[in-house]
Amino acid sequence: METSQRGWAEPGSEHRKLAHGLMRNTKASYVAALILIGSLATASFFLLSSVISANIQKTALIELGSRQQLLSQRILLTATEAYTADAQWLRTQARQNLTAALTTFLANEKLLREGSPDARSPLHQMALSEDAQKLFDEAPGQIDASTRILAHTVNSFLDMLPDSVSAPMPDDAAAHFSALRLYVAEKVRREYETLTRLFSSEAAEKGAAVEKIHLTVFVLTLLLLLAEAILIFRPLVRRVVSCTSELLKARDQMNFAANHDALTGLYNRAFLNDYMETALATAKRKGEMMAVIHLDLDHFKTINDTLGHAAGDAVLIETAMRLVTNVRDSDVCVRLGGDEFTIILNDVGSEADAIEVTERIVNGLKQPLEFAGTSLKPSASAGIALFRDGNGTVADLIVNADLALYLAKAEGRGGYQLFATTLRDKFEEKANLERELRNAVASEAFAVHYQPQVSLQGGKVIGVEALVRWEISGRNVAPGEFLPVAEKAGLMPAIGRIVFAKAIRTGAEWHRAGIDFGRLSLNVSAQELREADFAGRLLDLLKAEGLPTRLVALEIVESVMLDDENSGIGLTLKRLRKAGIRLELDDFGTGYASLAHISANEVDRLKIDRRFVRDIDKNPANSKIVKAIIELARGLGISIVAEGAETDVELSWLHELGCPAVQGYGIAFPMPGSQAEAWLATHSAGPQRTDTSHVA
Repeated sequence: METSQRGWAEPGSEHRKLAHGLMRNTKASYVAALILIGSLATASFFLLSSVISANIQKTALIELGSRQQLLSQRILLTATEAYTADAQWLRTQARQNLTAALTTFLANEKLLREGSPDARSPLHQMALSEDAQKLFDEAPGQIDASTRILAHTVNSFLDMLPDSVSAPMPDDAAAHFSALRLYVAEKVRREYETLTRLFSSEAAEKGAAVEKIHLTVFVLTLLLLLAEAILIFRPLVRRVVSCTSELLKARDQMNFAANHDALTGLYNRAFLNDYMETALATAKRKGEMMAVIHLDLDHFKTINDTLGHAAGDAVLIETAMRLVTNVRDSDVCVRLGGDEFTIILNDVGSEADAIEVTERIVNGLKQPLEFAGTSLKPSASAGIALFRDGNGTVADLIVNADLALYLAKAEGRGGYQLFATTLRDKFEEKANLERELRNAVASEAFAVHYQPQVSLQGGKVIGVEALVRWEISGRNVAPGEFLPVAEKAGLMPAIGRIVFAKAIRTGAEWHRAGIDFGRLSLNVSAQELREADFAGRLLDLLKAEGLPTRLVALEIVESVMLDDENSGIGLTLKRLRKAGIRLELDDFGTGYASLAHISANEVDRLKIDRRFVRDIDKNPANSKIVKAIIELARGLGISIVAEGAETDVELSWLHELGCPAVQGYGIAFPMPGSQAEAWLATHSAGPQRTDTSHVA
């Protein structure tokens, strides 16, 4: 019995020793892992914290460098205003503005070199890198020297500039102004631009290096967590992930200014969203009136398309400067994006005061400006909404100002409108139409009618144009009424898919039945062409329905030809033409298309707009325009068709001018598919005379 007890006791003792040993080893490994992971996590945390602080400082340096670039341009602008002033008060104001701009510029330069004494500032105890210091002190940069030259040039110019505008301009003043305009200001701007790029590059390089180090630390931490005790170290992992997110967020914030527009220096939309709530609450508490002016430049896209985006940027910068000079310091100017601006007039006083300020702004923006030797004549339309008696919300004010702007544009542009309640009714009518459109898209409630195109030589059908039709409660809604609403609501691609599917299905049925309809012309908008899968979806639809691509044409307007350079539309059109689909330019002569796009390599057919065809026998100018378009198309080897031919006289004139084909009520009205099929069946039997007997 004793032996038996000893026999069981010894193995049990060995097991306990082994278990205790494993437990000790496990505890030791846990403690070691905990210490190691704690060390890694602590190092990672302090590393990330230091990088975040450095990034905040770099962001402040980048913003300060950008502000110096803008100030150098403001110095040049105010010097120009002082030099060219034709009124005493203008010269005095320009002197003051120039002195203030130079003072701010020099203060910013000192801040860049020495940092800020304020402990709360991100530039406190800031030290420039060696490369940045070289830009200040050594050639070819020498920002310090350029700043001194700029200050000397401006101060000398101010000293020599006559106080009276009637006094002759001294040669020395003119010489200093010429130096400032031709060399000094631009040199300073370029040097600060180089400095800003250097700050961005340094921040990016440091961020990338630290990210690599942090990634390595992070992976090691995860491996240790998986090997030892994931649950124990979960809080540390979460902390590391949190620090990583902070680093990435800090890097993103460095690339985007939080509250200001990079081009104009005005506040941006993000700032406006936060500011409006506070401003509205303040006005309500104090019983003050506040005005919101929504402003939009007229025909701004034309400037970009004809003169380039550099000209457009110059207009936007000048617009921002004129806005700021026409409002008080307590007012707020915001660039929403593109050519849209909003001005907040705080404590405006009265409705008449708001109108006076708006009128001054609109008139000020009409003043010409010079760009690259070209005189530009911008204009703007504005809508005004008032907050008074503590009534209304931020959303109400923005919508009301937008509605007033819409009315100002509708009434000829270049003016302003004050919001009235009748505008709300128009807005609700438009909103109801948009809602009905969305319901129609969901139920595919659009019909397709077809209008034939025939040859004037013998009446042969050369094509049919598919036209969208929509009916609400027994009322036919004109395309000119609902298509602009659909385009603004972004519904054109959805409507286009419905129309394309129905039209292609009908065309395929005609093709299988042996009905000669020439080519099926489909209207396509820029919104549809910008969709990444447009070409593939169209080709797949044609293949599925069995309609050859040679029997299909796409009609686009001239503005699409301009848009394709910036949106990839051109690549889509080239792919479709390569597949066999023809391309037709609709409403030719009414847009801004460059003749560089009008060639047989880009366009298969031009469609003369109906405005030139209407009363062609009574309007010699229209006759000459049509003749010129026909000759142009013939010389370029492009086919042509005239739209809107309604009478025998118009058809005869087009025939005499050499127009090969027509489309219009004088041939046939747009018809539903079944009627169009019957019409095509009767007119494809043999050559027909093109006269009014063809009217459907």
